[in-house]
Amino acid sequence: MKAVGMLVMLDRLKRHLEDLQLKVTDVGFVRVSAQWKHHNHITLNNCLYYFVEGEGSIQIRDQIFSPLPGQLFLLPAGAMISFSTAANNPFRQYYCHFNAFVGSMPLFQLIDSPLFLQIQDKAKLERLFKKLHRTFKSGDLLAILSVKAIMYELLGFIWMEEKEALKLTTTSFGQRWNDILQYIEEHLMEPISIEHVARHFNYSPKYFFRYFKMTFGVTPHQYIIKLKMERAKQLLLTTDWQVSYIANRVGMERTSFSRFFQKYTNMSPRQFQSSKELN
Repeated sequence: MKAVGMLVMLDRLKRHLEDLQLKVTDVGFVRVSAQWKHHNHITLNNCLYYFVEGEGSIQIRDQIFSPLPGQLFLLPAGAMISFSTAANNPFRQYYCHFNAFVGSMPLFQLIDSPLFLQIQDKAKLERLFKKLHRTFKSGDLLAILSVKAIMYELLGFIWMEEKEALKLTTTSFGQRWNDILQYIEEHLMEPISIEHVARHFNYSPKYFFRYFKMTFGVTPHQYIIKLKMERAKQLLLTTDWQVSYIANRVGMERTSFSRFFQKYTNMSPRQFQSSKELN
């Protein structure tokens, strides 16, 4: 049972990352002044600080660190932070400010990421920061696309350093939504209704519909259909089951399943199932 719970958690983490939307708002490389300090500051954006030289301290929520060269810190948006540097040995650091959302939900309200990492491949991280900085400052029309791509690569590289530490959040707000998503996934084989999910979590259907769409950018019905279609795609590619049986496995009647699948993939279920023979 514990292994099943772990697989569900990993699947939801993958889905959050799949739906992740990023926007870089600033990036650079600086030697901070001796006056670089702030007390109980609330960050508006997520921040990455990668320290190359210097001494000082940084507090993220209730954790206090003394950064060393080769260490990277993540400051989630909304976190209370304090920082300062030594007057005789100020920090030299790469920094990046960025927004990260799943729908309209801040990413770090859904997942917990390590606040501190000891980077092993320092040369690669610095290359990524330099590339991000150069592209961000270029002013080229299509640079915005390259900046997003580099930022995804940067976060992927960072999390690969300690991917076991990436997990679903334990904050009450984020946990509530993760519980809702888990409930939907556990009942995916049923003809699940929005009203049933809403009442299970003590929401009125109207409020739940509006708040879900505001949070994830899609209606609960669209989200459920997407999950059902993704599950069906997996079954069509990995089994020889009949389409009608697969429709039943995702809690749908055959005709409506085929209609939604065609709309979702531009292929009929049989065409999609046959495509595995071409790979």
